[in-house]
Amino acid sequence: MANEILSRNDYEKFQKSIPIIIEKGLQAINVLKPAELNDRIKRIAEYSTQGRNLTQSEMTILCHEILRKPEEVKDELHNTEIQQYVLALCVQMVMAYIIIMDDIEDGTKTRNRKPCWHLLPDVGSLAMNDASMFRSFIHEMLKQSFQGSTYDNIHNLFNEAFLTCNVGQYFDAVTARNRNYDDFTIERYKMIAHHKFGYFSIKFPVLSALILSNKFNKDSQRNIDNILTDIGIWSQINNDFTDFFDDDKRTGKTGSDIQAGKCTWLAVTALQRCNQKQRKEFETCYGSWEPENVNRIRKLYEDLNILNIYFHEERATYEATVKKIQSLPSNALPSPDFFQIILDKYYPTISCGELYNTKTN
Repeated sequence: MANEILSRNDYEKFQKSIPIIIEKGLQAINVLKPAELNDRIKRIAEYSTQGRNLTQSEMTILCHEILRKPEEVKDELHNTEIQQYVLALCVQMVMAYIIIMDDIEDGTKTRNRKPCWHLLPDVGSLAMNDASMFRSFIHEMLKQSFQGSTYDNIHNLFNEAFLTCNVGQYFDAVTARNRNYDDFTIERYKMIAHHKFGYFSIKFPVLSALILSNKFNKDSQRNIDNILTDIGIWSQINNDFTDFFDDDKRTGKTGSDIQAGKCTWLAVTALQRCNQKQRKEFETCYGSWEPENVNRIRKLYEDLNILNIYFHEERATYEATVKKIQSLPSNALPSPDFFQIILDKYYPTISCGELYNTKTN
């Protein structure tokens, strides 16, 4: 069962608003008036949001609810809620764009227990154009719903998110392609993890909520960087971990990090701990699609006790973040209470204890 960030009622209310928001957005864009294009955008949005956890949308809504002033709730409920939902959906649609591009790059076959977008019969080579068109649609949605400095800040933030993720994709692909395992360092891995998914996973929705709450400034950005950067990186580590199981029934996608020679946390951790013989085996087998070689890497991870190291660091990352939160002054923006709430809501979504125990019992 998925961990709940919003209450079931709040989540369902947001989910029901999605097709309405998309339809309204499409009606205002002349270039997308042709029914064929209109239906295409709707289909991309539906395919990438239905049947998956809308974690980043939920985080955007939760953070904004905590941050906004009581008088906003009383006096501007309807308009504020609409803007909140539009922003939350646009944040999630960035994820859809990233996923389409990532699945093409990685050769992923399934996502959310469905074929990846680029593998659908009527998509294929059009997937890249679909992703680009969808990205432009996101910006049009934002332009329709926000004005003035709020729009400027949101527009700049979304551009930063797209660029950050693209930088991460670049270094992820280049590091895997070069097959220079001396580059598989924890420093390079964290750089890739932060850009590829870490920034988007938690910092992006929180920063979006800060802008909508008119609390976006240098101090709040600095506190977000200090408290949430490591949590974002852990989001990618967790992704690497679930990919290792290669279990479509549990994760909703097929895993191929070993076969693709990716610079993952598991690979980096193994190289830190292996002896000369084990390293030679790693270099021989890693990045191969041969089932025997993949199984030898899996066995190497087991021999090096990588999974137990993961669970130790999972807990250590949480505890280190709590200490950072407790060190904040009481008048910090956002407040220590804010950070503790979102940590306790978000961290269960990137913790794998239940999955691990089920797999190994």
